[in-house]
Amino acid sequence: MLFTWLAFFFLAFIGKLLLAVAMCYLIFSAERTCDGCDAETLPVRMGVAGRMMSKLMLGTLQKRWCPRCGWEGITRTGRMQDAHAAVAGVQTAAR
Repeated sequence: MLFTWLAFFFLAFIGKLLLAVAMCYLIFSAERTCDGCDAETLPVRMGVAGRMMSKLMLGTLQKRWCPRCGWEGITRTGRMQDAHAAVAGVQTAAR
């Protein structure tokens, strides 16, 4: 009887929570390049909520900023080998 209740609790709450966290993690891009212009992005310091989220994900999330087009967002930590060459003709954005 106890096993039945534990299985129900896991499926009803913990399993769904783990699945939701995994899906949210996979939504973020794994590349360190900008989605808009393929330029290299720079890490930016996150606020309190962002640091808590990053610690919850074992430090695998980073807030990044593109100096070329001004894009800012959260990405998974990726390798620089995955970076593409910069697109010619795109102007840098001052911040």
